[in-house]
Amino acid sequence: MAFYLGLFAIMIIFMLLGRVTMSSVWAWLGVIMLALVAGLRYETGNDFLPYKTIYAGDYSAGQVEPGFLFLRNIFNGLHAPFWLFLLAWATVTLVLFYFFAREYFRPAIIPIAYYMSRFFFMRDMGQIRASLVCVTCMLALKFVYDEKPLPFLLIVGLSATIHISALFFLLIYPFWLLFRKINFKWVIGFLALGAAVGFVAPKILSVIIVHTLPRYAPYVTNASYLSSGLFDPVTLMQVLICVTGFYILKRGMIADTLIGGSAKFKFLMIVYLFATLTLLSLSQLSTIGGRLSTIGTTTETIVLPTIVFSIMPKRTRTLAMVGVCGVIFVLIFLISGAYKTFIPYQMAF
Repeated sequence: MAFYLGLFAIMIIFMLLGRVTMSSVWAWLGVIMLALVAGLRYETGNDFLPYKTIYAGDYSAGQVEPGFLFLRNIFNGLHAPFWLFLLAWATVTLVLFYFFAREYFRPAIIPIAYYMSRFFFMRDMGQIRASLVCVTCMLALKFVYDEKPLPFLLIVGLSATIHISALFFLLIYPFWLLFRKINFKWVIGFLALGAAVGFVAPKILSVIIVHTLPRYAPYVTNASYLSSGLFDPVTLMQVLICVTGFYILKRGMIADTLIGGSAKFKFLMIVYLFATLTLLSLSQLSTIGGRLSTIGTTTETIVLPTIVFSIMPKRTRTLAMVGVCGVIFVLIFLISGAYKTFIPYQMAF
């Protein structure tokens, strides 16, 4: 446990120094630290042994996507050890995330620190497949905003060869075109509708999946993949963030730390709304809802810091963000019990 508390403390120090100096050096140090921790682990986290087994060649047809297998075959062909494969994935994912964060928020170390608190452990530290796809789809958002569908389709299509959930993200393009002028009242209405759908849609979807996609039937029949409630803490948090974000848009309170101002923030909020509606409408199918919404939810790394910097006085913004990261880290990593799968932390050598 001391290892992870120290890791969090170091990241907070990087965040404070990055805010004071406005230098990208601290963001790069944060990226390097997380990449090394994720890439050099040994038998740490739920995904380590399954991916190690796949890397060794023990997998069934259709278990993983062809793009992932192609990259796995390249590393295997070079006789690279599994730890190097892990390190490469983690490095690429986190470096790409830095470029996404830098495009929207300054200094980038703040979204990176929040990413660590919110997603690094929730995505099982490995930063493999789904985590990489989340970041590549974030980089594709600029083409949605600029209304350039072909590059967007290309990036998301390639991402889908690594994790099939990327295909669902294609819906963000028409969603943006349809609702780019949405106002606060409509957002509240949409969230209420999403909650109502959450009582009905999972039952219908379960029947469809069982009869047409039996491979995925456990996700709608096995209790370990389901949720009995509509508002679990994460869903409730997303709804609150969504409401707050659109409220400060309505009031014209966007801080200048967001690169692009209110126009870019509204765009990211609409992406976040799409993710929140997905999570709400599939709330009882927690695993499916989580996997389909997690790509869009990655915008939270920009959205929440922007909200904090917009509503807090200038002298307390950074300290408030430290507090937010601390609360999220405690909730996601400690109170949820996630830490149990990461202790002890062991290195590959």
